Formats: sequence, C-alpha cells, structure tokens
Amino acid sequence: MLRIIIFSLFTLVAVFLVARSCGLTPQQIEDHILLADLNTEEGLAYRDANRRRAGVVTLNSGLQVEVLQPGDGAIPSADAWVQVHYRGWHLDGREFENSWSRDAPAIVAVARTIPGWREALVSIPVGTRVKLVLPPALAYGRAGGGAIGPEETLVFDLELLAIIEPVQPPERDESQQPVPGLR
Repeated sequence: MLRIIIFSLFTLVAVFLVARSCGLTPQQIEDHILLADLNTEEGLAYRDANRRRAGVVTLNSGLQVEVLQPGDGAIPSADAWVQVHYRGWHLDGREFENSWSRDAPAIVAVARTIPGWREALVSIPVGTRVKLVLPPALAYGRAGGGAIGPEETLVFDLELLAIIEPVQPPERDESQQPVPGLR
C-alpha cells in the first residue's frame, strides 16, 4: 500500500513538473481534463444517435459514413494526392473549416490526413460526397488541436474531386547548390 501511495505522489509530481515546463497551470490541466470528459460523453451520445439514422454506416473503427452523392471514378490509394472540398464542424454546429467558402479545394496527401479521412478517402471513388462522423481516436484525440478540443467528435462533409499527381518541388539547376549543413 505504501508503494502505491509513493508511486501516486511521484506520478503527480511528474505530471505537475511536465505541465509547468509546458506553461500549464494546475487549473488549466484540470480544465483540459474536464473538457475532455465532457467531449467524450457528448461524442458518445451523438455517435450513438447518429448510427441509428437511415443511410449511416458505422465501420469497425467507429467511423460513421453517410453517402450524400455517389461517385464513379477511381479510388485513391494511401499514397495518392487528392483534391477535395470539405466542411468541418463541431457537434454544436460551429464550423471550424470550409473550403467551399474559400472557393478553393484543398490538395492533400492521403497519408498526411487525420486517420478518419484516410480511412474514408481510400474507400470512396472520385465524385463521391460523404458526411463523416469521426470519433476522437480518428480525429485529434486527447490533445485536440487549434480550434479542436480534447476528445472531440468531429463532423465533416467531404467531397473527393480528383486524384492528382503529387506536388513536385522545382528542379534545381547546377548553380543552385544547397548550402552545406542546411537542408
């Protein structure tokens, strides 16, 4: 029992020191944990209700997919580059990203997208538009990121427009040699 108490105290001190080195106060850590718990609960309830809707397919990973417009083009591979339009929003309806509003589709490497997108993109043909509901493990997880909170379930409207050639860096001529020691 004494070992458990000592180990717990050591762990708390370690968490405190790591948090302090990151500039977080104990209150901020507590708030982050509370927000993660609330987001987890809200996400579970949302995904449970959503999976009962007609047309929604829940995959083994927990990714929920609803086909809004079927496509008939090629299906990208995991190492492909694709052109997509998308809109992402929180469960409360707040939008955090929208390529349609910018009137500029995004060009992304499938392998560099979040896991939920990766799973969807390698399964749908060009021309398909889907609504995706991503559990936290397939989105930004415990850490969150930017406008995305910890353990947040996210919703995306994603349209696969095209598979494109990878973006190639311009070729260097012989007069443009890299500086030694720099990339």
